Amino acid sequence: MSAVIEIKNSENATPEVCRVLAECPDGSVLMFPDGEYHFYPEGAFEKYYYVSNNRHGLKRVAFPIIGKKNITIDGNGARFIFHGEIIPVVVENSGNTVLRNFSVDWERPFYSQGTIIAADRSGVTVEIDHAAYPYHVEAGQIFFDGEGWSGSFCEGLFELDAATGMSAYLSGDAMGVGIRSDWTVEEIREGCLRIVERFPRLPTIGNVLILRHYPRLCPGIHLKQSNDTLIENVTLHHAGGMGIIGQFCENITVRACKVTPPAGRNFSVTVDATHFVNCRGLVALEDCLFEGQLDDASNVHGINTRVKKILGDTSLVTELVHHEQHGVEIGFPGDRMQFSGNETLLAYAENSIAAIDWIDERTSRITFKNKLPKEIRPGHVLENMSWVADLHITGCTCRSSRARGYLISTPGRVVIENNRIEAPGSGIKISGDANYWFESGAVQDVLIRNNDFGNCCYGPEEWGRSVIDIDPEMADPHGNPECFHRNIRIEGNRFSTFDSGILFARSVDGIRFVGNTVRRTDRYPKTRRAAELLVFEACAGVEVSGNMIDPLIKETLMSGADQPESFQVGRQVLGGCFQ
Repeated sequence: MSAVIEIKNSENATPEVCRVLAECPDGSVLMFPDGEYHFYPEGAFEKYYYVSNNRHGLKRVAFPIIGKKNITIDGNGARFIFHGEIIPVVVENSGNTVLRNFSVDWERPFYSQGTIIAADRSGVTVEIDHAAYPYHVEAGQIFFDGEGWSGSFCEGLFELDAATGMSAYLSGDAMGVGIRSDWTVEEIREGCLRIVERFPRLPTIGNVLILRHYPRLCPGIHLKQSNDTLIENVTLHHAGGMGIIGQFCENITVRACKVTPPAGRNFSVTVDATHFVNCRGLVALEDCLFEGQLDDASNVHGINTRVKKILGDTSLVTELVHHEQHGVEIGFPGDRMQFSGNETLLAYAENSIAAIDWIDERTSRITFKNKLPKEIRPGHVLENMSWVADLHITGCTCRSSRARGYLISTPGRVVIENNRIEAPGSGIKISGDANYWFESGAVQDVLIRNNDFGNCCYGPEEWGRSVIDIDPEMADPHGNPECFHRNIRIEGNRFSTFDSGILFARSVDGIRFVGNTVRRTDRYPKTRRAAELLVFEACAGVEVSGNMIDPLIKETLMSGADQPESFQVGRQVLGGCFQ
């Protein structure tokens, strides 16, 4: 029988919540009467955490659920307001955890925003609410002041269309400059700043400028080596990092949750709304809203760890290359590892871990149960195939954010259906690489069905060349002896597009584009980054049939696929490929 513990309100709820969670028995329910609760770093649980795709460091945690079973946090609609550098929730080495019925925000968010009031070839002038987003300027450099922290630009600027709340057309990061941190800032008067820079693309007067000045140190909810976690009816208005980030977890359900800005603010979490690394079982996103996040709605992938040195017949040293992966687990004894070439990305062998020892936060010594394959050499990569997630995304809405919708790199069974997807980059991106991000996962079974894709790809090309972009990063896809991805079905979807690119597919064996509808919109001018609706590069087993195409679409419909004789590239389309 569960113990129900009621948390009383106080000036700082952190010490009481930490004490209760440390002492409560398994099966406890922590109940919060409806109201507003404030959480400060003082009295928080402290531990050094390596959080994938975020910054590692000593973290202070308000809700440390560690080594527990069957714990429920029920907010009853309560509003949790956080102050300073603190992570709201960590679930670690725990099972059957339930988080429900509360919202998360910060008194002083980790980013700032203002309104663009002037712009010319020498710079941009922005009006900022100094009380809501305090700052000070020293010797031409701006420092944004928070509760216990202060920081200058670290991830650039971001222009939002004030009328739509979406990324401004083709503005990208910092109106064409990219991510920078060294701008000179002049204070014209309190709350009025001039950012000195020759921006390639002038922003629109009246639009909103998001000022990005905090590293990824404080995600909202961090799940680590836990199983059967349910996050339900939780609203994340903000976090200084990912909204929800899970690594080496089994079975995660995010249901009826929202990542959304509060009233009066145009941004929610500072990077991805959700992110899952080397998870297994089922990751389910159901009936959620993802908007205002300053990166993707979700990213599901593994990690390619690079071979640094071969020690003998059964052992080697590996390294985690990307700095946001340092310290993240590679695997555990008994896990099955797959070996791949870093240029081709193709797997050529498997082996199981007998022992693994950390040398430092980047490098590990791994001993395998069997001899290493003869093909292995430094620079090749290892992927943990014992931690592979199935993914189900259904009934979700993704909109008004930076970059892409859903990034999918998992060999598990993937179903993306009945969603509304709109993004300034690709709505769905399926990639994989072993030379920069080191995010692994050749897909094997993907069904994209009955989704509504709104206008996508109105941001810079690096965010996506088509609505669905399948682009593993390989040196010579045509020269590979086989395809990287397999079995992708795109069926019964509705695409609304101002531009040409609907699907770009590289190195896929077995891809179907069947029964979809494509219609033209006039939301934006065409970017002309794609000449065809469908592009197949180094693919096999392509099927295109029964699709309805708006007669206003004048582009070539398809290129790059080996087609039956009844198909002809161009406006004359035969054989039932399009109707």
